[in-house]
Amino acid sequence: MISSIEINGYRGLERFEMTGLGRVNLLVGTNNSGKTSVLEALYLLNSRGNPMSLWQLLWRRGERLPGTPKPGGRPIQPELDVCHLFTGHEIHSTSSFKLSAKNQIPERSVTFTIVPWNAKDDAVVSTEEGGPITTRLAIQIRGTQRQELLTLPLTRSGGITTETLDAPPRRMRTRISEENPSQFITTESLDSDDLVSLWDKVALTSNEELVIQALKFLDPDLMRIAAQASPQNYYGMPFRGGFIIRRKGNDQPIPIGSMGDGMWRMLAMAISITQCRGGVLLVDEIDTGLHYTVMTDMWKLIYNAAKQFDVQVFATTHSYDCIYSLAQVCGSEEDKITVQRIEAGKSTSVPYSENEIRIAADRQIEVR
Repeated sequence: MISSIEINGYRGLERFEMTGLGRVNLLVGTNNSGKTSVLEALYLLNSRGNPMSLWQLLWRRGERLPGTPKPGGRPIQPELDVCHLFTGHEIHSTSSFKLSAKNQIPERSVTFTIVPWNAKDDAVVSTEEGGPITTRLAIQIRGTQRQELLTLPLTRSGGITTETLDAPPRRMRTRISEENPSQFITTESLDSDDLVSLWDKVALTSNEELVIQALKFLDPDLMRIAAQASPQNYYGMPFRGGFIIRRKGNDQPIPIGSMGDGMWRMLAMAISITQCRGGVLLVDEIDTGLHYTVMTDMWKLIYNAAKQFDVQVFATTHSYDCIYSLAQVCGSEEDKITVQRIEAGKSTSVPYSENEIRIAADRQIEVR
């Protein structure tokens, strides 16, 4: 497990360290304090700087550049602006950010650096708009676990495209890797294609019961769940489909999209944690769509599943109810659950141990 992480130069985190991490870690703090950026850093670190992960994070935030028209009427390819990954939202030939898990065995780090680029030294992409690329910059990815240095040339506008990554847009989703298992569940959760793909690895296994148990927190009458063929996403927009459920006393299958945001959220978390064995689960605003009355059960399931599958969990929240419910799960073992308070402009988080979380909840002490 990761016991500490150091972030240098990533987004608004010019220099930041988070220590004393446990099995389950809840990140709290005001808006724009950097909680989501920490989750993103952990995701990039665990993926060994996979450029597909980089694309996913940029796309999710809408950090895009106007596409360049292609000759012959070819469709304009998406172009994502990498400058926002660096503190100050600017890039030059020495811009860099580094992410490190200092106390993990083996230690892990990944560095993203903007460097001058010479087309003769890089065969990743050799043409742009039918001619030689003339951009003078590239993003270089180096990590302790990368077997070779990876250099991706930037466009003239300072962005990356699917052509640069040699992958069509429909394949830009980042699947869970067996070598570096991690999943990032954003505030929008996962879309149906991702979730059905994960469900295929859970259905008809012993893990299916854990997923059903999680959904029963929200609907005690739920009996079964199944995936079904679903149509293509319209206009490229994600939707909540691909699953039907069976409820007690009702023979008619019900689309899971009819059951509310909380059901989809719980489904995504329960399925994902079974597929992240030995890795990391990251959940932004974990309580989204969930009523406070089910949060204690949610934390019990996540904590027990995290131990069962050897998963380390990092989540964010703005909710006091979420913190109070986590306190109900804290046991006698120290350092298994932590709350990490992140403050804008501060170089370190403020960690709370299990005992401190319980005391704060009992005395209604504000830790957000």
